[in-house]
Amino acid sequence: MNQSYWTNRFFAFANWFNREKITLLIGSILLLLGAIFSWYRLPPETLEAFGINLFWANAVRVPLALCAIAGFTYTFVFHIRQAPRLVFWGALIPILLFPYFITTWSPAVSFIAAEYYNRGEKVSSHVDKNFSEVQAQWKQNIVLDNPDAPASTFGMKIEDSRFFQLPSWDKVILEGFGYKNSFFTGIGKGWGFSLIGLLICLMGLYLALEQQGLNTFMKEMKILVPVSGLLFSIILGSHICFNIINYQLNVQFAKGEYSQVVNTSQVLTRLYPPFQGDEEFLERLARAELYTGTAEPGLLNFIQGLENYKDSNFVEAENYFEKSLHSQPNRFLVRGYLVAAILNRGINYFNEPNTRNAGTAADIFEKAFSIFPGHVEALYDLMLARVVNGEFHKSAEVAKQVIDGQKYFQEPGIGLMGQAYVHLTWAEYNNGDINKTWERYRQSVDTKAWNDSGVEKK
Repeated sequence: MNQSYWTNRFFAFANWFNREKITLLIGSILLLLGAIFSWYRLPPETLEAFGINLFWANAVRVPLALCAIAGFTYTFVFHIRQAPRLVFWGALIPILLFPYFITTWSPAVSFIAAEYYNRGEKVSSHVDKNFSEVQAQWKQNIVLDNPDAPASTFGMKIEDSRFFQLPSWDKVILEGFGYKNSFFTGIGKGWGFSLIGLLICLMGLYLALEQQGLNTFMKEMKILVPVSGLLFSIILGSHICFNIINYQLNVQFAKGEYSQVVNTSQVLTRLYPPFQGDEEFLERLARAELYTGTAEPGLLNFIQGLENYKDSNFVEAENYFEKSLHSQPNRFLVRGYLVAAILNRGINYFNEPNTRNAGTAADIFEKAFSIFPGHVEALYDLMLARVVNGEFHKSAEVAKQVIDGQKYFQEPGIGLMGQAYVHLTWAEYNNGDINKTWERYRQSVDTKAWNDSGVEKK
């Protein structure tokens, strides 16, 4: 009788714990993981240098935690058919629009992520191009590439009427809604868990409706599709509207209506933050302020530095950028251009064939790294300059910083990581530790060995 009782209890539990509840439970667990893990990650020392944080980028996890709790509740307590499906659909909106909010409303974060991605691509290209020189005279023959200018945060720029043709609308997804490679550089596990978990929860909710599931889904889509379309139109319309206003500012500037340009531009930087990181917009604003006698010293110094930078007068450009950064320490575009000017100056010392001064170049690269902590290209150039100067242990210390910094990114740079381990290998060889040398060399050619140094593959 005892055995029969427990057998009946087991079958009762099996009937109660059906496929829809299992599906909802799995989705709720993933939602909980999405609330636990961060949604966006960047090196903390970099964020501190730029005077920003990722509080709001990760605060969106709170409502997702409530959805996870609701999922568990309807799995174990309430009837699953009573679950508010539209609430779960509504929770999907901030997840899908998360890239848009980061790239549009957090331009400094977007700028840092873009710098990491672009500089990482540049370094990877340099590693591939100079692979044959890696072992040649301890890299003595390598020539460093000059860095590119920082990219504008105003990526959704409509330059002509061809934008409205269908083949050009991939730019809407990549730039307008933020689904570009640079955004995914710092994406955390939480965002992916939340997106997958919410979709699985919705699947479980519709499975519970059985034969009525498809009909109910179609009825709710009649509400969700117009709302989503309206939201999409508002976002796209805002991008187009601000582009039109920006074009009108060019017209007003050409007409000499400088006061209107200044007033409108100052309002635009608050209503549409990507303009804060666009050099053309800032240059026009600075000139309009200069003509109206209301020039802001920090912005004026930045424009003067920009002119010198374009003329390859990097010393003068560096001086002006430093003055501008001193006036406005949180202006991220100035910091980016200042680092680019410093790197160009250091590379000129390093690349000079007859009077190569790797030691002086290394000191200059150190300065760039202090202004933009974690800057991938500055670290790579510094690592090379140290080893060319015969400072193998200092080069190894920089290599450790390279390896440590890569753990914040979705995909560590394979070429950069490999070269960092090569520099560690040389340092261990100079120490006379053959076993450690072999271990480091294995890490330079085998990504599976990266975990031994604390860098996790995602």
